[in-house]
Amino acid sequence: MWSSTPCFSLSGFHLLHYFEDDAMTMKFHPVADIFPMLPEQELQNLADDIKANGLKTPIIMYDDMILDGRNRYKACKMARVEPDFKQFKGNDPLAFVISLNLHRRHLNESQRAGVAAKIANMTVGGDRPSKNDKSFESANWPNGISQPKAAGMLNVSERTIRRYKAVEREAPELTKRIDSGEITVHEAQKEIKAEERTKARMEMASAASKIKKSDRWNIYNADMEKWKSPRTYDYIITDPPYPKEYLELYEKLAIRANDWLKPGGLLVAMCGQSYLDAIYEMMSKHMKYYWTAAYLTPGQPTPLRQVNVNTTWKPLLMFLRKGDTYKGRIFGDVFKSDGNDKDFHMWGQSHSGMYSVISGICSPGNIILDPFCGAGTTGVAAVEFGCLFDGVELDATNCDISRKRLHDSEKG
Repeated sequence: MWSSTPCFSLSGFHLLHYFEDDAMTMKFHPVADIFPMLPEQELQNLADDIKANGLKTPIIMYDDMILDGRNRYKACKMARVEPDFKQFKGNDPLAFVISLNLHRRHLNESQRAGVAAKIANMTVGGDRPSKNDKSFESANWPNGISQPKAAGMLNVSERTIRRYKAVEREAPELTKRIDSGEITVHEAQKEIKAEERTKARMEMASAASKIKKSDRWNIYNADMEKWKSPRTYDYIITDPPYPKEYLELYEKLAIRANDWLKPGGLLVAMCGQSYLDAIYEMMSKHMKYYWTAAYLTPGQPTPLRQVNVNTTWKPLLMFLRKGDTYKGRIFGDVFKSDGNDKDFHMWGQSHSGMYSVISGICSPGNIILDPFCGAGTTGVAAVEFGCLFDGVELDATNCDISRKRLHDSEKG
């Protein structure tokens, strides 16, 4: 693949200029640049090894440019060690570079997708260099490498290549982090999605200042422990946070629910399974246990690694004031969410799921309270079903988002 004699050698006076004269800086061949450079620390480690033990593998030249050995070249300059150069004599520099780098570089699937995206003649957008590009002939890009062929050459799925290209279009700055191995394509897409959600949330919150007061719903920016309710409620339907540090909120909810509920009214509190026994115990100190229903989340498994369980349902705990008898309608005890929905809140439940709960338990005209309102999904479902709604939320931005969503729901 390369000649056995050095392309050229540098020594003595020439070596001094190799280190100090920018004119002696070698250009990298376009084919070489399809692979990411080593991270800074790995490059430094390579320089330290070369300084201690010398350069073990020569740098391969083609068309007066470095075809293979960009990292070795830079490390030699860092270590002030004269490199060896050899000339490539093969016919396919692209296959040569891919073969060498896949053999010695531990690139993950996302990094390989980035390489494949650079060499593929993508079916959408066209990524192969133009024949008018001066680097086209020099790079010896095989005319018409298809995406499937590029995927095969790099041992990566076409789907991952398409996802890489989507990241490149939407947030090109993230491709550098993918290429370096800092993040995967999937993680980059999650960052893009999170940024889009944040932007949408802020736009929605800023629009809330123009919303007029409604006689069907209210959102209160307050701490539910200190909030004074303007009325009593047929149902409290809520979804407190699940992590262990928030467990005490379930007991505080039970204490306050005694003040908020109408006689015969029902508290329905969603929770996770991890601390279910503790939640039952805390809430039962202050209220009368009524029932446990199932909120199904098919296709949305939550891994509980501490017990090796993937759960696809959540408990809905139902309580009455002590001494009360439930006065509402007969209901079934299984409800269902058709899909995940975290667009408005990181812990938000889906609209379909909360509508299933409200339409399955409540009657139009009932008054519902959610003291952990979040971004207002429970309120939206309540108003759409014909109920009145009050929501309490500690975060001001979430309050504004809730107001905008409820306003839009009421208009629709």
